[in-house]
Amino acid sequence: MIFQPNVFGLLLLQTSAGGLYLTTFVYRFPRVNRTFYRLHGTLFLIFSGLAFFFMGPATFTHLKSIGFSSPGQIAISFLGFGILTLVLYNLVVYFGQWEKQKTLSRPILIATATLHLFSLGSTFLALAPDWRLSPANVLSVLAILGSAFLLGAVLLSMNLGHFYLTNPTLPIEPLLFLTRILTGVMIFIALLAIPEMAYMIKTSPDYLKALFLENFDGLYLWGRILLGIVGGTIITILALKTVRMHSTQAATGLLYVELIFILFGQAFSNFLFLRLQILS
Repeated sequence: MIFQPNVFGLLLLQTSAGGLYLTTFVYRFPRVNRTFYRLHGTLFLIFSGLAFFFMGPATFTHLKSIGFSSPGQIAISFLGFGILTLVLYNLVVYFGQWEKQKTLSRPILIATATLHLFSLGSTFLALAPDWRLSPANVLSVLAILGSAFLLGAVLLSMNLGHFYLTNPTLPIEPLLFLTRILTGVMIFIALLAIPEMAYMIKTSPDYLKALFLENFDGLYLWGRILLGIVGGTIITILALKTVRMHSTQAATGLLYVELIFILFGQAFSNFLFLRLQILS
């Protein structure tokens, strides 16, 4: 089953880490109202809590060590502190005068995003077979971090697009900013897939079997390639062009499809990495 705890937990942690970090940049647009920050503060708190539930037991069981020397334990600790600061962030954005609370909330959000990114980095160390500066590890770090920003960008963009349906006078700049980030990260992930594929063809017999559909894992690999990379790239570019035309309703629909494609593609990618150490 694809949604085994580590796959689901890693997906949720990536979404929270990338989304929280990118939300800190939305503060530069004063017309984005309090509801946006309340919505995403709540969403990321739910995602982080679920990530803690799904990753915690699996990581502790898989990587037992003395004290807090295990990177898995460190990852869970960072995530736990990140959840606590995220609770504080939600209290700030939900209560009090917004002009004052907005200034206070951004530093808290930066701290929360940093803790989540540290948790994600520690999770990679917990899952990596070794810590050498090898091509596989470099590609894995770039893929995990890139995917986090991709998941965060598509979620924020899609949700922000809905705000234009109820407030047509909202300036296009916030949505254009997020879709540009989404497009840039999507292109980065697509380009990163080229050296990943070259490396895996050279080093992994399991990857070749999956690539030629000689085993069931090939369905996950081709799902990742067709949905997460090819389909994701095409729809992202279309969404960016649509936003530039100020057609926010059509862009929101495209971003909704893009979110589904990226979620499935990333779930397949995490499954292949965690099960077979296959980069995709």
